[in-house]
Amino acid sequence: MQIRFAGIGGQGVVLAGLILGEAAAIEGLNVLQAQDYSSASRGGHSIADVIISKEPIYDVIVTKADVLVALAQLGYNTVKDSLREGGLLIVDTDLVKPDRDYIGAPFTRLAEETTGLALTVNMVALGYLVARSGIVKRENVEEAIRRHVPKGTEEINIRAFRAGFEEGLK
Repeated sequence: MQIRFAGIGGQGVVLAGLILGEAAAIEGLNVLQAQDYSSASRGGHSIADVIISKEPIYDVIVTKADVLVALAQLGYNTVKDSLREGGLLIVDTDLVKPDRDYIGAPFTRLAEETTGLALTVNMVALGYLVARSGIVKRENVEEAIRRHVPKGTEEINIRAFRAGFEEGLK
C-alpha cells in the first residue's frame, strides 16, 4: 500500500509518516519511508511517503498513492495528482477543499478540542487513517508513538491518536 501525507511545515506530516512506517515494521512488514518538504520550516509544503508491503519494495517513492491524507490546501494542491484513480482521499475538512470524492474530519479542530494543541493534528489524522484503512494495528502505532515523539509528550500524542481513531470508526 502506498500512502502519502501532505500538509505544510509545522503540521508534523513527516513524523506521522515515520510513526506509520515504524508500526508496520513492528508488524514485520517491509516499509519504505521518505519525505519532501520546502525550505520554509513553517508554511511551505511538507510530504511524507510510506510504502508498506508483505513483499519486497522496489519503488523508492510513492508512484501512485492508494491513500492520500491531506492536512492543508497547499499540501493537497502540490500532490493531488499522485492519488491513483479510485484511491482513498482523507482530508482535514476545515482546511482542505478537494476537487474529488473524499472522507475526513476536522482534524485540527479535533486536535485542539482533545489536547488543546493544534500541533497534534498529525496524530489525529494518523488515528483516522489507521481506523479507516486497517493497514496496521492500533497498539503498534501507539508503541511507535512512544518511541518517536519527544519525551514527556507520549500520552498527549496517544490521546490525539485515539481521538482520530475513534472518529475514523464512525
